[in-house]
Amino acid sequence: YALVLATLRTNFFAKLAPPHRIAIKIDPALVPEIAPPRPLREIFVHSAELQGIHLRGGPVARGGLRWSDRFDDLRVEILGLMRTQQLKNGLIVPVGAKGGFVLKRAGLSPSEARKLADEQYRVFVASLLDLTDNLDASGQVLSPADVVRRDGDDPYLVVAADKGTAHLSDAANAIAIARDFWLGDAFASGGSEGYDHKKCAITARGAWECAKQHFAELGIDPERDVFTAAGIGDMSGDVFGNGALLMRKAKLIAAFDHRHVFVDPDPDPEPAWNERRRLFELPASSWADYDVTRISAGGGVFPRAAKQIDLAPAVRERFGLGPGRVSGYDLVRAILALDVDLLWNGGIGTYVRASHESNADVGDRANEPVRIDARALRARIVAEGGNLGFTQAARIEASLAGVRIDTDAVDNSGGVDLSDHEVNYKILLAPLVRSGRLSAEQRHAALF
Repeated sequence: YALVLATLRTNFFAKLAPPHRIAIKIDPALVPEIAPPRPLREIFVHSAELQGIHLRGGPVARGGLRWSDRFDDLRVEILGLMRTQQLKNGLIVPVGAKGGFVLKRAGLSPSEARKLADEQYRVFVASLLDLTDNLDASGQVLSPADVVRRDGDDPYLVVAADKGTAHLSDAANAIAIARDFWLGDAFASGGSEGYDHKKCAITARGAWECAKQHFAELGIDPERDVFTAAGIGDMSGDVFGNGALLMRKAKLIAAFDHRHVFVDPDPDPEPAWNERRRLFELPASSWADYDVTRISAGGGVFPRAAKQIDLAPAVRERFGLGPGRVSGYDLVRAILALDVDLLWNGGIGTYVRASHESNADVGDRANEPVRIDARALRARIVAEGGNLGFTQAARIEASLAGVRIDTDAVDNSGGVDLSDHEVNYKILLAPLVRSGRLSAEQRHAALF
């Protein structure tokens, strides 16, 4: 009953092009069962193929749309990311927003899932725009057809690339432009007429500057002095890949993502950096593409889900693993607790909790088998280029124990800031383009 009363808009009664979809916009403050912190607005999207959600912290808010695999707790994931976005956006004007969708169809191959996700991303975007006001050239608000509005004017909706959707900014902007949405290609930052975060390495560069500050406080120059590192992510990823290339002097002893565990007990920094660069430039690479002849004795690339991995006694000792069977999960936990100078988080998932927290408190079921307590950390520095790698309580506990750590909201705020600049520049230049005073080519030159 509260949800019905809290409903502000729906496209249920609108005449929409197929596929059929239902979008419902609510005011979370009117729903007692929604635990705080409550977003300002929430849009739920349902169709035969997808379930999606979009959370906004304020009337002017930005944040990416991701393809999630957390069907059972999608809102928990997106709410956590929105809260992080709120903190990062403290550096700029808008508050945070976040959206995500999951596929309902099971049993798909990776290529089939990728194709379907690309299709359903477009449905998700169209559904959000179904409920969004528009502005005409004079700035007058135009309400969506056949939609009753109980919340007044609300024309600001800006999205961005995120996990699984980095290549789809142009697709989102094409939908916005086809609808003559007032933001045009400022609707989805990135894309062919936007700033490519991976190419700019903006998020990794920001996190690396934070890490360099910690190194300086320890009397280490990481661009001249060799240091040890462990990582979360793989070389095809924006944050991990770019970050691992910035670390030319790093001895990357181990890293993992959702597929593989990479172990290189005693790497030579320069040849290892060259191999990492090769993987970064190799489309859709994974740790399995690493040239094993370049891995030091006792190392290798192993499936993360492996039930048993044979490791040399010296490697077991280095990783703090005793006798007995070692699984992929055991190895991941050991990597998180490695005695290294830097733990670089460039991946997705929450891997460290405070000692007083339970896995239920964390809310990331997928990584429960590999999560460790903050008191098990032995890294001297943690850099969080990825979101939500630690719980906030874990960061505090680690810091009190002497680990040098900021928060993900600081370490990876560079990407948020860059997207905000892109959107605001495009909004600023749009009237000049519409009036003909600025050509598309001139706008492109002004942006870049």
